[in-house]
Amino acid sequence: RLGAVPLAAAGLGGMLYFTGGVVLQGVLFAVAPLAAHALGSGERREAGRIAGAGLVLAAVLAVPFVALLTTSDRLLLELGYDPALATEIGRYMRALAWGVPAFLGFGVLRSLLAALSRPRIVMAVLLACLLGNALLNWMLIFGRFGAPALGMVGSGYASALNQWLMLAGLALCVRMLPGVAGLHVLRGIAATRRTLVAILRLGLPMGALRGVETGVFLATGMLMGLLGAAALGAHQLVLNCVGISFMVPLALGQAATVRVAYELGAGRAATAHRAGFVALALGIAFMSASALVLWSFPGSIIGVYVDIADPANHDTVAVARRLIAIAALFQVFDGMQAIAAGALRGYRDTLVPMLLAFVGYWGAGFAGGWLLAFPLGYGAVGLWWGLALGLAATALLLTLRLYWLGPPAARRYQAARG
Repeated sequence: RLGAVPLAAAGLGGMLYFTGGVVLQGVLFAVAPLAAHALGSGERREAGRIAGAGLVLAAVLAVPFVALLTTSDRLLLELGYDPALATEIGRYMRALAWGVPAFLGFGVLRSLLAALSRPRIVMAVLLACLLGNALLNWMLIFGRFGAPALGMVGSGYASALNQWLMLAGLALCVRMLPGVAGLHVLRGIAATRRTLVAILRLGLPMGALRGVETGVFLATGMLMGLLGAAALGAHQLVLNCVGISFMVPLALGQAATVRVAYELGAGRAATAHRAGFVALALGIAFMSASALVLWSFPGSIIGVYVDIADPANHDTVAVARRLIAIAALFQVFDGMQAIAAGALRGYRDTLVPMLLAFVGYWGAGFAGGWLLAFPLGYGAVGLWWGLALGLAATALLLTLRLYWLGPPAARRYQAARG
């Protein structure tokens, strides 16, 4: 409702914020397998120390991220962006930057609660804060209940405030819940160098893997913009749609991380391996159903986003129909790669998966998509066939890696770690 420039600025600014935040939260997600392994070994206090060290690391990582966000307008001007758009993005990002420490701290506490098999707490806090986020946006964008009407910048401040509410909600739960308060997370803030190094050794490849994945979608979106507004609109529409179905295998991958690490910590290598493949089977079943829905009802799905009957949307709808068909075909592979990567995190196996993902996403996916889209002339469809190829290659490579880490390999892993 604020106009084209604020909408574009918030959209691009949000995408840049999300990409950087996902990478840094990927580093901090190492808290989950490390804490789950400690819990499986019966070392509850060690799990609390790991979480405390994660909070310290979150505070450290927040500093360069905030610096990047607050100088984003100058960087965009150097890249040749329109000055008016760069200025608006800079204002929005500076407002968002206030929430960065809370965003990263929330990731640490969420990982701890996942390791404790208490995901419902996280869900309850997020549902409450979802309503709070809507209210804060309404107040600060349009100036309701006596708040100033800040426009697009108000949305940035609303998001930042909501991040602090989310962190406060989880911190309160960790402090008060029976069985969680006894972990003494705050004592772990006086973290040892050994604990911090352990998180970084495991977490840096995890963050890099998430950067490799989100980066290829970001780069594909930038190439899609070269093909025109209809192609870019269709790309964003279908990407948003498949992003919703992807949440289920993403969650199953996080569950696989915790279950595999816990069983390894308890000395049950065969059970750990089985947990990874049970999660994989569940993900394949769900994404098969998702693929069937996408294949069967493309018009209904597109109609949620745009008016199909409007002649102005004809080109966007035509491209979106073809992209949804490709998305239906890669649904299973998308789920497989997320769950296999999650299970491998439970084995503390992150460096090799990062390299495999780079080969799959960028070697096969991005390079193949560029070749199909531009030299061979398939346009938007070619870029999405590249995404499909990259997801398939990554899924197969990571699943083979998980299969290789069977019970014998798991026993060698445990022996190496004492």
